Amino acid sequence: MNDLIVSFPSTWGIVTYPAGASFGPRAMRDYEFVWIIEGDCEYRYGPHAVAVPAGSVVLCRPGETDSFRWDRDRRTQHAYFHFEVERTPKHWPPLKDWPLVRQPAEGDSLRPMFRHVLRHAATGDPQLVRLSIMQMLASFVLGQIDTGQIPRDALPDPVERAWQFVQQRLEAAPADPITLDDLAEASFVTKEHLCRVFTESIGRSPMETVRLARLDRAMDLIARSNYSVGQIAELCGFASAFHFSRRFKDAFGQSPKALRTAIRNGAAPPTSKMMLRFGETPVR
Repeated sequence: MNDLIVSFPSTWGIVTYPAGASFGPRAMRDYEFVWIIEGDCEYRYGPHAVAVPAGSVVLCRPGETDSFRWDRDRRTQHAYFHFEVERTPKHWPPLKDWPLVRQPAEGDSLRPMFRHVLRHAATGDPQLVRLSIMQMLASFVLGQIDTGQIPRDALPDPVERAWQFVQQRLEAAPADPITLDDLAEASFVTKEHLCRVFTESIGRSPMETVRLARLDRAMDLIARSNYSVGQIAELCGFASAFHFSRRFKDAFGQSPKALRTAIRNGAAPPTSKMMLRFGETPVR
């Protein structure tokens, strides 16, 4: 491992697509691990086309144009993170011979290490995160797979219950409204108490958390789908494309169209706003 050098991840997150969505083509300039959590897909890398069933891990790499065609019949959810490979061991196979996809069996090390990177990238020790990526890359390339899992720290119970409610509602019906009354009822506390514990534990109000969670989903679709800005605004529960674009620019510093253009020219997508607050992603 002393001969392997990788960077800290430049961006990471989880994206959920409706049935029949697609992503790309894009020019790959760095490396990206993609874990297909739900649904099947087809991955194209240059002249290669690979079927990728649920549970698989894909290694996207620089030098070609790639794209994903997601499951036509059901939603697809995947986790990802981008990174650089600065040096590899001399005994490794050449890059052209690295596998594009691994389909790990139960008890593998790839998916637990993926969880570990996503869990700790925002607030953990940077060197430990890089070491996890090194081990994951070595396991992927060489086919030597082990296991492990790292849980995240718990938040106050009302916040946990409210956050689970938000995630479930946005997964099931992302365009439907979510009110403070809904969150308080799901958390079994008063609205006043819920607002207080949210502010104390994550520094944001419950409704601001809902708005940022919607914007995170929208950012992922801007970065990793071919939907129009208007379609994404509707899919993520915003009243209009204009309102969505204003909120998006406030959160991410760029308009949706400007960010999409930058990403398709090789820029890394921004990191999830709520991941930085909760220190976790909804990986199951």
